[in-house]
Amino acid sequence: MRLKDKKGLTAMVDAMIFIFVIGLAASAAFAFDGEEPAANDASSISDSIFSARLRTCDLIDTEDSGLVSMPDLVAFYIITGEGETADYIESILDSLLQRPHSYHLEVDYKGDVISIGDGIGDPISSSVKEFTVTYGGTIKADLKLY
Repeated sequence: MRLKDKKGLTAMVDAMIFIFVIGLAASAAFAFDGEEPAANDASSISDSIFSARLRTCDLIDTEDSGLVSMPDLVAFYIITGEGETADYIESILDSLLQRPHSYHLEVDYKGDVISIGDGIGDPISSSVKEFTVTYGGTIKADLKLY
């Protein structure tokens, strides 16, 4: 393709910019379905965290690399104090909420409780849920977002 003068080049560049802008607008229109994400929904965050399955060796000093549910890892951490489960949950919440320590999570397993985060003020969302531990009992997770 050969352009004879600068008017043709300008027209071609304008057309390409127009196509690019229309493409961005169309992709944005299809990417968002109009519903706002539930970033401050304590119930869905709690479900997401405690439905996860992780490799044992990622949080506990062991050679075992089997998949274990998060409630099992939390129960193990509460009983023994071993591993990095609380730090892992804290890093998830910090990353997800983008406001470090704007939450308070209490997890109770057979009367023993751990607390993660130190939210201050009035909670904007809260959730209390129970999750089954494979080897007996349930953990009760009380998550408050601030």
